[in-house]
Amino acid sequence: MLEYKDEHINLKEKTLKDFIPLVITFFLGLVVLSIYQNTVLYSFGVLDSILNTSFFIYLLHHLGFASVCSLFLAFVFNILENRKYGLGLKVVQVLLLLLLLAEASLITYYVQNFEPLGADFVGLFKKSEIRFSVLQTLVVSLFTLAICYFCYRYIKSFYSVISRMYPLTIIFFSIFLATLYSDKKPVNENKIQHLAQHITKKLFQSQTYDGKEEFPLLNPFYNVAGLSQYFDLKDSMPHIKIIIVDGLGNDLVQGDFKAFMPQLQGLKEESLYWSNFLSNTGESYASFPNVVGSLPFGEAGFTQIPNFTYRNTLYSILKNNGYATSFNYGGNTALYNFDKFLEEEKVSLIFDRNNFGNEFKLQEEDAAGITLGYPDKALFSNYDKNVQFYTVPKFDVFVTLSTKAPFHIPNSSKYQEQVSQIVEQSNFEGATNRFIRRNDELFASFLYADEALNDFLTQERKHKTYLNTIYIITGSHQLAELPQANTLSKYRVPLIMYSPLLKKTGVIPKITSHADIAPSLISLLNEGYSFTKPNQMAWMGQDLVDKSDLKTYNEIPLLRNAYNIQDYIMNDLFYTDGKTFHLDHNLNLEEIDNESAIDPIEKRFENFKSVNNYVTKNNRIIPKSVSLIADKNPKFSKEEIIWIESVFNGKDFDDAYSKAKDMAFDKDYGRALLLCEYILSEIPRHADTEILMGRIYSWKENYDKSIALLNEVIEKYPKYEDGYCALMDAYFWSGQNEFAYDIQRTAKSNSVQDRILNEKFERSISLIVAQEKTTKALELKTAEVNTEQK
Repeated sequence: MLEYKDEHINLKEKTLKDFIPLVITFFLGLVVLSIYQNTVLYSFGVLDSILNTSFFIYLLHHLGFASVCSLFLAFVFNILENRKYGLGLKVVQVLLLLLLLAEASLITYYVQNFEPLGADFVGLFKKSEIRFSVLQTLVVSLFTLAICYFCYRYIKSFYSVISRMYPLTIIFFSIFLATLYSDKKPVNENKIQHLAQHITKKLFQSQTYDGKEEFPLLNPFYNVAGLSQYFDLKDSMPHIKIIIVDGLGNDLVQGDFKAFMPQLQGLKEESLYWSNFLSNTGESYASFPNVVGSLPFGEAGFTQIPNFTYRNTLYSILKNNGYATSFNYGGNTALYNFDKFLEEEKVSLIFDRNNFGNEFKLQEEDAAGITLGYPDKALFSNYDKNVQFYTVPKFDVFVTLSTKAPFHIPNSSKYQEQVSQIVEQSNFEGATNRFIRRNDELFASFLYADEALNDFLTQERKHKTYLNTIYIITGSHQLAELPQANTLSKYRVPLIMYSPLLKKTGVIPKITSHADIAPSLISLLNEGYSFTKPNQMAWMGQDLVDKSDLKTYNEIPLLRNAYNIQDYIMNDLFYTDGKTFHLDHNLNLEEIDNESAIDPIEKRFENFKSVNNYVTKNNRIIPKSVSLIADKNPKFSKEEIIWIESVFNGKDFDDAYSKAKDMAFDKDYGRALLLCEYILSEIPRHADTEILMGRIYSWKENYDKSIALLNEVIEKYPKYEDGYCALMDAYFWSGQNEFAYDIQRTAKSNSVQDRILNEKFERSISLIVAQEKTTKALELKTAEVNTEQK
C-alpha cells in the first residue's frame, strides 16, 4: 500500500514539474509582448523610450495576471490529471496558448488604434475607421511562441528549483490582488484583464435606461414663485450669499443639541425656516452641486463625474444676468474636483487655500500631519478683507470646514469650557450628558462656527449692500458622529433664509431639500425682474414653497454615500433598503406593508436610478444648445494620452509637476508644456503648474504669452509670491523693467512680502537706473559735440 502511495506521489511530482515551467513561460511570453507594444509605440514616436518606469509597472500587472491564471489553472490541472495522466498538462498548454494569442491580438489593436478594446468591441468593429492587422498579430504571435518554446525547454531542466516554487502561487495571487487597487493606465495594463473588467462591469450594470427621451430630466421652465410672497424686492437685483456649514444637522438647530448654536437660534426667529428640510446626500462634498445646481448625483456626487457635462446652475444663470460670482472655502478645491467644476462655471473669484495671506493661520494638523485648511473665522475675514464691492449684484457661496473631524478649531480650550458650562446649566438626560462630555471637541467646534457666523453677519450689516442681500444658511448633512434616530436622520439639515428684504418670517413645514434651492431662487428673480433664463431646465428639485405643475410627484432622491443610492422620498413615503415608511409632519417613520403603496415608490425609485445613471454617463442632462457653459478643456490626441500615461502613472499630480519641471530644465519644452496642460485639465488650480508654463514661455522667448499667462496667475492667486517672482523675471528678460513698479504695488496691496521678490525688484530698478544714467551720459555727450561743431 505504501509503495502505491509513493508511486502516486512521484507521478504527480513529475506532472507538477511541467506545470510550473508552463506558468513561468507564460509570464515570459507576456514580457515579450510588453516589449513588442513599447517598441511599436516608440517607433511611432509616441513613447520616449522602450524601457521606462511605465514598462516595469506593466510587468508588475502582467505578473499579477499570470499569478491568478496559475492559481485557477492549478485546480483545472489537478482535476484533469487525476482523471487521466497528461490530460491536465495538455489542457493547460492549450489555455495558456490561447491567452497569449488573445493578448497579442489585443496589444496589436491597441498599438494600431491607440486605445484598448473595451466592452463595446462588437460595435467598434462595425466602424470603418477601426484598424486591425491579422497578419501583424500572427507574426508577433509566432515570434512570441517561438521564444516561449525555447524558454520552456530550458526552464524544465531546473527541476530541483522549480519543484519548490509552487507555494509562490499564493504570493503571486497576493500581488494580483494588490494590482487590482493600483492606478492602471491602458499603456501599462494587461489587455485581457482590461477587456474582462469592462465586460463584467457592463454585464452587471444595473439601472439601464430604456426611456424614449434623449434628455429625460429636461422640462420647459415653469415659474413657481412661492418665495415671492415673503420678499419685498428692490429695484436692483439682490445679492445672494449661500453658506453651507459642514455637518450642521437638524439636531443642532431644533433638536437635542440646539444649545450649542445659540446665535443661529436667534437668527432662525428672524428668518424663513424650513422645519422638514433635507440634504440630498450624506457626503459633505456632494451637497455643494446639489445646492447650486439641483444636479443629479452620478455614482458618487456630481463633481466626481469624470467627463465634462453640460448643465445650468445658479453660477452660470446668475453670471449670465450680470452677477459677479465667488466661491469661498478654506480647504483644497482640488479635492473632489471642486476646482474643475468652478473653472467650468467661470466663477469670478475663488478664495480657496491658495488665497489666504500670512495673517491667517491654518487649522491644527491631525495625527497624520494633515490640516484641513483655514478655520471658519479666517474664511469669513478673508472674504471681507479681499472682496471687491461691485456695482453689480453678487452671488457668493461659502463652504465651511471647522465642524468637520478632527474638529481642530483655534483656541479650542475656550470653547470646550463653554461646552462644560452649557452642560452644567442644561437638563440633558444621562446618556446625552455623557455623550456631550465625551465629545466636547465636537460641540466646541459648533460653538466656534456659531460665533463665526454671527461675526460674519455683524460685519455684513456694516456694508451698504446688506439691505439688499439674501442670506441662506444650511448644513451639508448631519454628522455621522452624532446619534442617528433612524436612516433619515443623517439627511436632516436646517434651511434658514435671512434677509432685510423679508416682508414676514415664519416656519415652512413642507418636505424639501437642497435640490429645491436653485429652482426657487431663479423663480423668485424671474418673478421680480427682467431676468434672462433658459427656456428649458433640468432641475432635480422643485419649489421650496409651492408645488410645480410639471411634476406629479414630490420626489427627493438621496445619496447615502459614494456609489450607494439606497434612499428615496416620494410625497410622504420614505423608501430605504427595501422597506417603505410613512412620514408624519415631524418626519418620524412608520413602516407600512401595503403592497399597493410600496409598488409605485419602488418603480419611481428604480426609474430615478436609471435616469441618473444615463444622464451623467452620457452627458444628457441638457443639450449643448441650452447650456450656458462650454467645454473648453484641452483635448489630447490618443498618442498624446499614451505618452502622458507612460511618464505619469497615478494620482499624485505634484509628482507629474516635478516631471514637467525636469523636462523644462532639460529644455524639452514641448513635452513639458503638454504634461502641464494635462495636469491643469485634471487640477485646474494647480498654481505651480500654471507658473511653470509661464516660465517655459519666457525661456522660449515668447514673452507676450508668458506675461499674459502670469498676469492671470497673479489675478487668481494674489497671495502667492512665486507668481510675482515669475512675472518679474519675464519682464526683466524681455527688457520691460518699467513694469516692476506695478508688480511691487500689486504685491504690497495683497500683503505679499518675499525676500526673493524684493531682490528681483531691486535688480530691475538697478537696471533702470543704469539705463537712465547711460541715456543722460549720451545726451550730455551729444550736447558737447553739438557745441563744439557750432
